[in-house]
Amino acid sequence: AGREVYVADAMPGYPCRRCLKDAEIDDELILVSHDPFNSDSPYRSASPIFLHRHACQPPDLDELPLQLTGRQLSVRSFDTNEMMIDADVIDGEQLDETIRRFFNDQRSTKLHVHNASRGCWATSIMKAE
Repeated sequence: AGREVYVADAMPGYPCRRCLKDAEIDDELILVSHDPFNSDSPYRSASPIFLHRHACQPPDLDELPLQLTGRQLSVRSFDTNEMMIDADVIDGEQLDETIRRFFNDQRSTKLHVHNASRGCWATSIMKAE
C-alpha cells in the first residue's frame, strides 16, 4: 500500500529482489525502499528495490542468478560491525570471482551487491560459517 506501481515495459529493466529474476513485459511491480543493514553503521542507507506485485518464489541458489551475472554491479564487503572494508565495480560475469576474493579476507562477513548504474540494492551475500 502506498508504493509506486510499475508495469514492466522492457526486459531486462525491472529486477525483482524477491525472486532475483527480471520481470517479464507487462508484469506489475512495486518500488519500495529496503535497508539491508542490521546495525547503525555509518554506511547504513536504504536503497530502492522492485518487487513483483503478486507472489513470486525465492530463487534456487545452486548458481548465481542471471539477473546478477548479466549486469554491471557494485560489490561492497563488510565486517561484523557492518563497516566497509573493500568495494569494486565489476561486470556481473565476475561476481563469483569477486565473492571469493572478498571472502578470502578474514574480516569480510557479508557482501552487499548493488546495480552499478542506478545504485539499486540487489542482494546480500553472507559468508558461510
